[in-house]
Amino acid sequence: MAKVSIVVPIFKVEAYLKRCIDSLIGQTLADIEIILVDDGSPDSCPAICDRYAAKDERIKVIHKKNGGVSAARNDGLDITIGEYVIFCDSDDWMELDACEVLYKKGLETGADVVVGDINRIKGDTVIYNQYFANEFHYTNRADMDQLVMADIYLGYCPNPPETHTIGYGGPWNKLVKRQLLLDNNINFDVSLLGLYDDILYTAYVYANMGSIVYIQKPVYNYVVVETSITKSYKANSLNISNRIFKAFSAFIKEYSFDGKWDKAFDALVVRRFEENLRYYFFSDQNGKGYKQTINELKETMEQEPYASAAQNVEIDRLEPYQARVAKLYGQNLRPACGGYIN
Repeated sequence: MAKVSIVVPIFKVEAYLKRCIDSLIGQTLADIEIILVDDGSPDSCPAICDRYAAKDERIKVIHKKNGGVSAARNDGLDITIGEYVIFCDSDDWMELDACEVLYKKGLETGADVVVGDINRIKGDTVIYNQYFANEFHYTNRADMDQLVMADIYLGYCPNPPETHTIGYGGPWNKLVKRQLLLDNNINFDVSLLGLYDDILYTAYVYANMGSIVYIQKPVYNYVVVETSITKSYKANSLNISNRIFKAFSAFIKEYSFDGKWDKAFDALVVRRFEENLRYYFFSDQNGKGYKQTINELKETMEQEPYASAAQNVEIDRLEPYQARVAKLYGQNLRPACGGYIN
């Protein structure tokens, strides 16, 4: 059995894939397996995967029809044999000692989950992304429930760092015991079409773990791409939002019997609404006229869970731009929404 399984979903990243794979085969912890999932990539990625697999017996390659990042991660997860599992996006790369550092801390503490920090890469700029103010080892359910809150919405982080941070729900800085995933049937929800699926995955991991340890060391390099899947126009954005809300509502109903995560869910709804304002309603790619857009926006604002979230959300927990939208919600739409966008 390998100590760590690394799952890499791959699609149209031929310019970055070698950098990613090189960071994995160069890990200082040698007892690993690397699962490259070619998600029907139409470029040279499949050939690159096969060439690496021919040189390193630790590499397994899956070639499949394109089905999206969630399905690719699940397909890779299905064949893992490692004691722990971690994911790596194919346009990013891991620090060379990432697996060793995380695995040793897991071995030392017996933790189900080991979390490290990341570097955000913006062009030639490297920004250290710290997740919490202090290192910790939690075994208490109340402490771990606070981490679920932070995962659902970052404003509920129990001990936030002084600097801005992103990606609480990312699966690429979290080493997770494979048995925990198997015992609780945890994987990525393909119905979310690649949006918020990582946050939901992490929520299920946090809700089921018995312990977690966090270390203040960057283990992963996350490339910031402004045209990523989360920042692009989609004609079905409202449908995707409804899928997200349904999936998170089901999670909360299963694990939260006292409403302990309801406020975080309200904040998530406001976050998604604000994103829809930017990337759907008022996107330059939205071909609908102004009147039709405003009518659709009105209808959306009157629907659940938007209406309740706007009433119940704790505004002081929101990011500034999302707080602004929450304060304007329900006012005259032209100054509230048009003014916000402009």
